[in-house]
Amino acid sequence: MPSTSTLRKTKLTVTISGDVVSEIDEIAKEKGAPRSQVMEEMLRAWLLKSKKKLIEKDIEAYYLSLTKKEKKEDKAWIEIVAESAKRTWDD
Repeated sequence: MPSTSTLRKTKLTVTISGDVVSEIDEIAKEKGAPRSQVMEEMLRAWLLKSKKKLIEKDIEAYYLSLTKKEKKEDKAWIEIVAESAKRTWDD
């Protein structure tokens, strides 16, 4: 995937509340960065956070779907991995 600095920029017009604009402008001033850069960073962070939440939700759904037998097997694997890690770190 190309780096974010080589991706073509697209001009976008949005309408947002004045109080939000004030907050963005304050952050931009503190960072010494253009408003559009600050907004892009905020949106990128929000997108990443949203993707992480979806992954966490999928993981939770997976573990909630396990049968008792699968949970017992998973617990056994966790114990094996924990013991192996302990031995590795203690060396």
